[in-house]
This record gives sequence, structure tokens and C-alpha cells, in this order.
Amino acid sequence: MNQQKEKKDQFVIAYLNNLDKTSTCIEHSLQIAKILNKGLILIHIYDSLFTNVTVEQAEEKLKEFNSNLPDTQMHSYISLKGNTKEIISKLGQLLNAVVLVTSCNPKEKDKNKADNPITLLKNMENSRTAYMICNEESSKVNYEKVLLPLNNARESKEKTLWASYFARFFQSEITLYHRVYKDSLYQKQLNLNLAFARKMLGQFNIIPSNHKSQDNKTLLDVQALRYAESNDYGVVICQTTKDKSFFDRLKGLEEVKTLKQLKDIPLLFLNPRDDLFVLCE
Repeated sequence: MNQQKEKKDQFVIAYLNNLDKTSTCIEHSLQIAKILNKGLILIHIYDSLFTNVTVEQAEEKLKEFNSNLPDTQMHSYISLKGNTKEIISKLGQLLNAVVLVTSCNPKEKDKNKADNPITLLKNMENSRTAYMICNEESSKVNYEKVLLPLNNARESKEKTLWASYFARFFQSEITLYHRVYKDSLYQKQLNLNLAFARKMLGQFNIIPSNHKSQDNKTLLDVQALRYAESNDYGVVICQTTKDKSFFDRLKGLEEVKTLKQLKDIPLLFLNPRDDLFVLCE
């Protein structure tokens, strides 16, 4: 890295997994770092499983990208070598990362490509940092409206806290998106999640709007993403599968199916964890 990093500094990480398509990832990273008043670090990981670009070649490209960033905020770059999954899992401590932004090609079939949806999510599954995934072909960067899907089972505190960050720092409008359950127990559990989300947001004087879906067949995050695309939202906040069993992987994880539907709107993913990560000091 070409600038000294103090321990107190916090950074937004732009993980450039495809050095030929970086503009959308860098733009999202730049805007998030600017609004949160954090530094920005561009990184590329040399992992022989996924890339033929050497550390030195990546360093030259990162240097060029970095030179085109505005001087109004702290920014730097670093080319790393090693196991992608292990490096990603350590970025929170290694680079004091508060959020990671990367890109995906939803149509990529080759699992040896780092931007393949399945490969990308596997590499991210141990990340302790929230990560935003955008479509490489998208140019939309707009956080005015954020969609927060909630169901009956998933832990909602991390997702709701991140929704509050968007409302507090980006002045985003927050919408709670949920379906209607025929099962009274499921509906009760959902109601508790909705009440919790409203209470947490209320602590910051945030009053979310509400959208109730009648679609009980389509995966919640998939239909939420489609709704967001049709109603000019800027981000959808999702959470990954907590316990990834062999059967889950065999039939396809929900987050993979959702990512394959990615168009213009990025998905902010959170991995379930026991402790609640606090973004800002």
C-alpha cells in the first residue's frame, strides 16, 4: 500500500475482481467513502484459481485507477497474493474495512472466474464485513431509496442497522418489504421482526414505509429485487444463508439465485454473525 495507514483509520474497500471492468465498483466505493467520510482502498487479489494477472500487473493497473480518483479524500491501493476467501475474511482487521464493494457478472458460467455469482459468494461467505455487489454492466449509483426485505426466520438486527446507516448518512428512504403468510405462526414471527425493525429505526427517528407482497411463491429477495428495479430503488439489503448444508448448496442457495437476477441495483449482503459489527466510531 502506498500510503501509511493509522490504526484509527477506517476504509471502504473496492475489491476489483475483474480489472477490465471496474468503473461501477469504483464509483459505488467512491460515493460510499465520501458520504461516510472514510478512506478508500482499491485492491486486487492474485489467486491462481481465478486470475492470470500477476501482482505486478495488477499493481500497475491499480496505480492508474488510483491516480484518477479525486484528491479531496484519502485513497490508496494494494495488490495482494493468496487465497481469495481467506484474504476477504481478514479485511475487516487487515485494512480496518467498514464495507467492501465488488462487482459480479450474473451471466458468467465459468466458476473459475472470480466474478461468477457462485464463486464470488463462496469467496465472500466468511466475510465479517458487509459487502455490496453491483452488476459490472450497471452505471446506476443512487441511494435515495433502500429496500429492506424481512421474513419470518432471518435475524434482522444487522440488516436493520445497515438500513439505519443509509437513512442517517445517505438520507435514504427506507421501505420494509415482506410477504403475507397463511401460517399463523410464521406470520407472528414476521410481525415480531417487523416490530423490531420499526423500533430500532425509531431509535434514530427513522420512519420506514411498508410494502406487503402477495407473492408467496417467488423467493423473497428475488421478488424484492424485482420490485426495487421497477420502483427506482438504489439498494436492496440481503442476508446470506446461515447454515449452508450440502442440500442447500445442491439445490442452490437463495443468495446465488438472487445474485443471478442482478441488473441495475446493487445488493448489500450481510453474513450472519454472533456479534453485531458497528460500522462507525
